[in-house]
Order: sequence, then structure tokens, then C-alpha cells
Amino acid sequence: MNQLFEFIPKTKIAYGVERYLQIGKDVKTMSEDTKAVLITDKGIVDIGLADLVVSALERESIDVKVFSDVQSDPTAASIDEAANVIRQFGAKCVIGLGGGSAMDVAKMAALIAGGEKGAMYYALMANPFPEKQVKSIMIPTTSGTGAEVTSTVVFSDEYKRKVWGWDEKMAPDLAIVDPTFTVALPRFLTAATTLDALVHAIEACAGKRSNPFIEAFSLQAIQLIGENFEKVLQTPNDLEARGKLALAATLAGMAIEQGGTGIAHCIGHALGTIGRVHHGRAVAIALNAVYSWNIETAIDIHGKIAQCLGVNDQGLSKKELALAGAKEFSRLVEISGLKQSLEDDGLSLHDVDRFVETMLSPENEPMRLNNCRLATKKDLRQFAEQILSTNKEVSHQA
Repeated sequence: MNQLFEFIPKTKIAYGVERYLQIGKDVKTMSEDTKAVLITDKGIVDIGLADLVVSALERESIDVKVFSDVQSDPTAASIDEAANVIRQFGAKCVIGLGGGSAMDVAKMAALIAGGEKGAMYYALMANPFPEKQVKSIMIPTTSGTGAEVTSTVVFSDEYKRKVWGWDEKMAPDLAIVDPTFTVALPRFLTAATTLDALVHAIEACAGKRSNPFIEAFSLQAIQLIGENFEKVLQTPNDLEARGKLALAATLAGMAIEQGGTGIAHCIGHALGTIGRVHHGRAVAIALNAVYSWNIETAIDIHGKIAQCLGVNDQGLSKKELALAGAKEFSRLVEISGLKQSLEDDGLSLHDVDRFVETMLSPENEPMRLNNCRLATKKDLRQFAEQILSTNKEVSHQA
């Protein structure tokens, strides 16, 4: 192998059932302070998960301020508000509790709290972030986004355009991966976030920046999802299977932290912009549409992916094995129960031009260029027409 690369994990990971009970000690050790801001969303507050964390902190005499004004697909305004809370409270530690939205707000708010500018000042790397002055701890309540170990955040501007922020200092200092917090996840979110993790792993190891380390993390994540996704859908309280999905999501997060994502995320982010489609569902729909097209230039790695998904390779050629993986991915999307039709989201073939334009926008270009096969504007138009078509049977013809 002649490729030059580095692999630098930036986040300490602590795994275990009820590991969250030690969070008060974590705050003291990391920040050398007794103040923390807990950033979460109202849904997490309503089901009592925020109270569990607050109680664990208070048992260690940590003074806690809760910020819960976070919605799915967070806004720059929400990040700015959270940063102001951190500054005013004088906290040296921020805890993100929830899915990718809450964790993204927590990560970016913790970083920009050290400066005076708002989130949009740093969007798309327009300006350097301030030095990190606040430690960050993430507790994921979904098994999908991997935001607990990444240094990238995704948020929307005032025009609902999805943008991103990146800085290596944005990576959390500690990720507490505790399956206890994923058991209450509704079926839709279990399905959507797990498929998000699966797409992360597939795109990271098939992408142009892949290397043996990324491949190892990705393939392990794919295998854990392949073995446990249906178990969790059928038996939501299976804590062991939930734990394996949680680990898979973190592994996939570590893979995209180093290897990035690809065309499914380019398409998925565009769907989020034009139709506010839930991210996990959007990228699952997207990869389902392009999977076989991707295989044409990356047969070997897609064969490995197929094996990790549980495909029996006996008697199959390399390409047949890779295509069988595409069918298995499609089956997982089907059993997830996620709607592939976007009609209820207000999208149709009338939106093709806007869809393609958004896929080609600067904020989505890095994902398109990192894909294992380069998509031209003509390709993107074909994908858009396929995804928005009233005929929702997704073809796996290359």
C-alpha cells in the first residue's frame, strides 16, 4: 500500500450499562470545576432521561444548568443561544444528551462559547474557531449519528439551508456509550438512526479516503448492525442487542471522522434542505438508490460489506457478491418500515431541478467528491428523478 494516511482518535470512549452514573466524577476530572451545562431536547426531558443525568451530576455536587431548546435539524440560532447560556453560567464543561441534533448543538456551542461570534460566522470553514475553553461530554440516546466521536456538526441557517462546521477541537473529550439511554427510542428513530450508522460505515470504507483502520472500524460496525438490527426491531428491550448497535454507531462515527461520507450523504443532506426529511431516513433512501451504481468502481470493498451484512458468498463471483449486498441493504431498509416515498414530505418530480442544484451546492460538494464513484450532474439528475418518482420500486441496475 502506497497511500499516506494518519488515524488519530480524538475522543475517549467509555462503554457500559449505567456508565452514566459516573458522570459527576468525569466532569470534575476533566474540567477541574463543579459547573456543567446539559444540552438536550424536550423529548429527552419529557421521558425522564435528562433527570437521570442531572441526578447523577448532583450526587457529585455538580451545579447543572439545563438547555433543552434543541429541535431536529438544529439551527444556528439554537447553537448561539446555547453558547450564551454556557458563557453566562460560567461552565467549564458541556454535556450533550440526545441524538445527533443535541450533540451537534452541544459540540459547537462548547467551542464557540470561547469567542464572541455566532455559529454562522464559522459555517463552511469561513473563519477559524476560537481556542477551546470548555470540555465536552456526549451521551448518545440513539444508535446512529456517531456525533459523540466526530468533529463535524450539521445545522441550518435562517433560510433552512443545511451547512456544516468542522474543527478538530470540536471532537468531544469523552463519549459515554450507555445502551440504557437507547431502550426508550421509538421504532422510527431506532430504524432511521441505525440505518444512518450503517450508511456511515459503508460510505467510510468505500470512500476515497479509506484506509485499513477505517475499513476495520467500518466492517465491524456493519457486522454488528447486520447481526442485531432485526433483533432490536423485534425486541426493543433487548439491552445486549441495543448495546451492540450503540457500539456500531460509535465505530461508524470514528470511521467517518477519519474517512468522511459519500454520495448518499450528499443526496441526504439535499433532501434535508429541500424537504426537511429526517436525516437517517434520507441517507437510507439515497444509498438504496445508488448502491449498485457505486459497486461498478468498487467491487472488492462492496463484497466485504456484503459478507459483513451476512450474505452467503458461496458460488458467487465478486460482483455477484457485491450486488447481493445491495439487495440485503434494500431488504434492511424495507423491514425498517421507513417510507421511501417522499410524497408525504411534499416532494415530487417538480422538485428535480432544485434537488440537483442543492446536491451540487458547496456545502454538499465534499461528500460528492469523496464518493467511491464520481457523480456527474447527469448522474445526480438521474438519482433525483429516481428518488422523486411516483414509482417507488428502487432499481438495483447499475
